[in-house]
Amino acid sequence: MKALRWYAKKDLRYEDVPEPSPGPGQIKVKVNLAGICGTDFKEYVDGPVMIAIEKVPLAIGHEFAGRIAELGEGVTNFKVGERVTALGYWYCGECYYCKRGMYNICANAGFTGLTSDGCMAEYVVVPSYAVYKLPDSVSDELGALVEPLSVALHAVRQGNVRPGDTVAIMGAGTIGLGVLLAARAAGATNIYVVDKVKHRGELALAMGATAFINPEDEDPVQRVKDMTGGLGADVSFECVGIQVTAQLAQKLARNGGTIVIVGVFAAPPSIDLFELMFHQKTIVGSPIYVDEAETIIALLADKRIDPRSLITSIVPLKDAVEMGFEKLIKDQEHEVKILLQVA
Repeated sequence: MKALRWYAKKDLRYEDVPEPSPGPGQIKVKVNLAGICGTDFKEYVDGPVMIAIEKVPLAIGHEFAGRIAELGEGVTNFKVGERVTALGYWYCGECYYCKRGMYNICANAGFTGLTSDGCMAEYVVVPSYAVYKLPDSVSDELGALVEPLSVALHAVRQGNVRPGDTVAIMGAGTIGLGVLLAARAAGATNIYVVDKVKHRGELALAMGATAFINPEDEDPVQRVKDMTGGLGADVSFECVGIQVTAQLAQKLARNGGTIVIVGVFAAPPSIDLFELMFHQKTIVGSPIYVDEAETIIALLADKRIDPRSLITSIVPLKDAVEMGFEKLIKDQEHEVKILLQVA
């Protein structure tokens, strides 16, 4: 079969590889669409960041939709031919964290496309506990967005966003805009999105943001304070993964507010502990998800969230480097989520 494999920074190769077989408790999926995640993009531009270097070369990717091709031994709750998507995590189920339902921080965690071959390939093998059926009302395009939207929903839950809250979001990429949708679904009243890219700001406004703030044009902290009677945001979300937005997320949260860290950092950022202590702010990490996919699929099915405008291009897997990864580098003004057509 064909697969897009990571060899090194800026070295992705579309090549022939052996077709995988599912082990006990696993499911083999014939991939139709695969999404380029911000994590995949960082591995391409700056990697290795999270990819298991001892597993390289490795097929990357963990956002996808397709049909079940084969069931591993012991899998009885799925059928060959069913349309599905999946979350990316592999967990042990036996460690301290797994026994408390905290699968996203499993002590023995793995991840599709980072520690095992991913979905930018004709077939991918994933654990059955990570697989979710797609109803007819959820297209493959939307199904390929279930994984990043689950990241966004988990972040909103980590921030304990409640009806009437004011939210500030750093970054209008897929995750930031997903947080916007999830925060709206949670009842947030005012949502401010901060980004340097004008088109993404326009997209945020079309998706329900109260205001878009370009930090190159104005001070986001002052603007949010002006719009909140001097308070700031109840919850701020860092969805970029760079030093400046980490610091900005801290400043945008009101006294007693919460800062949720969602972005993946290539290098450790510095934070102002005095600011956290003196203003009684809470900072919380939000790594991936636990079981949010089920909720996301339900929200998609009844159209309580509509992320279709996130999808800006669909290109063939064989052209993923030039028309996908390189296009994301060169055209951030217009590209947000690029899907790769596999089947």
